[in-house]
Amino acid sequence: MKKTIFFAMLIAIMTIASPVSAQTIVKGHVVNEQGETVEYVSIGFEEGDSEDQSSNVGTISDAKGNFELEIPANRKNDLVFTHVSFQKAIVPYETYANGQQLTVTMKDKMVELAEVVVGKKNKPQKIAGKAISGPVASFRGKGKVDGTEWGPVFKSKKDYVISDILLTIKGISYQWCVLSFNIYEIQGNKFVNILNKPIYHRIEKRNGKQRLDIQPEETIVLRGKRKYYISVMVVDSDRYGILDMQSQFKTSYARSITKGKKRKLPIGPAIQVKGYEIEQ
Repeated sequence: MKKTIFFAMLIAIMTIASPVSAQTIVKGHVVNEQGETVEYVSIGFEEGDSEDQSSNVGTISDAKGNFELEIPANRKNDLVFTHVSFQKAIVPYETYANGQQLTVTMKDKMVELAEVVVGKKNKPQKIAGKAISGPVASFRGKGKVDGTEWGPVFKSKKDYVISDILLTIKGISYQWCVLSFNIYEIQGNKFVNILNKPIYHRIEKRNGKQRLDIQPEETIVLRGKRKYYISVMVVDSDRYGILDMQSQFKTSYARSITKGKKRKLPIGPAIQVKGYEIEQ
């Protein structure tokens, strides 16, 4: 039974991330308004829930902001560049149609800081992560290729400020890889990212099995009685490899952030979320 579920998860993720042939190769560099490199930018087309997966393409810029994208001949849509810290950037088809080198500038996003009050005697409470443990959940491949993230859905019963994001790494064949964590509010069929700063964490093979405890730099507020999705993905690595994580039997999604595709699954990585209750 466990083996069947394990292979079903891999097939679902591979279906989302299946490669396509291309006739136009677009290369470029992503920078901010100061001309500084912007790492791990998601690049693709806005697809919604289109069933035509064969025409979908996408990639993520590397740690130096460089990217390369293969585009099928039948695609004439605008390219969309997204990053949690910046406004969406759009490059028209006419600009990239000839496959020339691009420099894409991302503009800073206007951020409204959340004003919250946390009780002095308040202790972190577990908001997400209560579920039955499952078999090992694995990512396979080279980081940053297509931006497939994976994680559970949960509801916040009250208003909280996130204090910790926890995940157990069972094994790693990469010498190193960089993980990206994202948090979305689910609004109907839309996944709205609530982060203003990216959450990256580098792990190394030499550390073996490890328990990650990520403490976000920004104030991330979860509102009561709303549904959220927290995910993890490999955005960079030294080679093709495998990352094994503790899993749990809980409604999850495998989702390509560059292609707009998602697949609902009964199991996913056991990501726990802790936080402080906000005073009313």
